[in-house]
Amino acid sequence: MTDYEKKEAKLVEKIGNELDKLDTTLGKMEDTDSKIKHFFEQEKALHEVKSIIRKEKKIEKTEQKAEEKDVKDIENWLDDQASLVNQIDKEIDKLDKTLDGIDGDENKVKSYLEQKKAIHEIKKIVKKTDELD
Repeated sequence: MTDYEKKEAKLVEKIGNELDKLDTTLGKMEDTDSKIKHFFEQEKALHEVKSIIRKEKKIEKTEQKAEEKDVKDIENWLDDQASLVNQIDKEIDKLDKTLDGIDGDENKVKSYLEQKKAIHEIKKIVKKTDELD
C-alpha cells in the first residue's frame, strides 16, 4: 500500500468514526421526537467531517510544497555541479591551448608553471563543489 493509500484509508477511518459517533448520539436520542436536536447533531457531525477533510488537504498541500522545494533544490544543486564541471573543462582546454603554444626544451619551465596555475584553478573549483555539499 502506498503512502497515499494509507493516508486515504486513515482519512476514511476518521470520517467513519465521526459517523459512528453520530449514529450513537442519534440512537440515544431515539426517545426524543425533536427533529431540531437530530438536525443539530447531524450538522455537527457533517461540520466535523468537513473539518477533517480540510485539515487533510492542508497537510497534503504542505507535503506537496515540501516535495517541490526538494526537487528544486536538487535541480539547483545539479545545475551548480554541471557548471563547476564545465569550469574545470574550460580550465583544462585553456591549459591545452597554452601548452600547444609553447615549444622547445627551454620552455619546460613555462609549461610547468602553466600546469601548476591550471591545477590551482581546478582546485579552487573543486573547493566550491565541496562547499555546495
